[in-house]
Amino acid sequence: KNMGDFYADWLKYWDDEQEERQRARTYINEEDFEWVRTKQDWRAALLCARENGFFTSGTTMLAEIPRGWHTGKHSHGEEAVYIVEGQGFSVIEDLRYDWETGSCLFIPFGAAHQHFNSGEKTVRYFSAMALPLERFIGLAKITQYEEAGETAIGECEKLKVAESDIHPEYGRIVIRLKDAPVFAAGEYGAFLERRKDEFTATMAKEMTTPGAVGHRSRFIMFMGAPENNFKTREVEITSILCDEPGMHSGKHSHMEALLYVLQGEGYSIVDGEKVHWKKGTLFQVQGPQTVHEHFNTGNIESQQLRIHYGIRAKFFQPIARRVFPYRYYEYSSYK
Repeated sequence: KNMGDFYADWLKYWDDEQEERQRARTYINEEDFEWVRTKQDWRAALLCARENGFFTSGTTMLAEIPRGWHTGKHSHGEEAVYIVEGQGFSVIEDLRYDWETGSCLFIPFGAAHQHFNSGEKTVRYFSAMALPLERFIGLAKITQYEEAGETAIGECEKLKVAESDIHPEYGRIVIRLKDAPVFAAGEYGAFLERRKDEFTATMAKEMTTPGAVGHRSRFIMFMGAPENNFKTREVEITSILCDEPGMHSGKHSHMEALLYVLQGEGYSIVDGEKVHWKKGTLFQVQGPQTVHEHFNTGNIESQQLRIHYGIRAKFFQPIARRVFPYRYYEYSSYK
């Protein structure tokens, strides 16, 4: 091609991507999950991934570990894990970390790891990785050491238990729900004001519509709170977003984020489309700067696990904030 041809292609990138976004899937309900058996998991289903029709920077899935079983043992890029249900432990770089329902775990880049069910019920866990990014830059290496299967009697007795949930090199590996900081409704804005990192610098006052304050939700903080000492770079399970019955989140926009519904029901208006959600739904705010708002129409508090990718929060959001600002448009309220 000559110079004019390739530059003409560059000029089309944005419009071509908008067309691809329009064609892409933006939500999935649990009844639509396609469960498969893999070397790593007894049962797993893709939630948001390019392989099942989403236009996304990463990959999320749900997986299950039967009673008395373990996953395979493998290593890959960074991973964020949330225990939706069950009790067990993970062995990460030969150290044991115990967890229970509501725990959030960080798997460091390249760390060999394996998950074990030590409870009475099937474990269900949510996983987020940034495989498309790793593949684009040539780092998508997954090494399988063992396959999923039943745990032999006595297999775990010699495992060394980690002395702390915070690893000296990798930072925090696990935080349990009971230990996670909680911001009551209205406190999250003050929390952001106290932070001085690059991510929150993108939410400067000049980028906020006058009078708009964003979420008044209750937040249970995981990887989104620096004081929790996670050292994530590629992917983060930032928090659980909790809204009371009748609550309206407020209209806002930002780069890509995912929400997995842990409990409750309602709907969101995402780029003008009404998306109904319930327990087990995953829906995507595609970005960049997709305008959206959430409504809890049920009779219990809604809880949504929030996920975003580091390519957004750690890299592009700070440097691209003038072109793609994080913006709030109106007050959150009760409807």
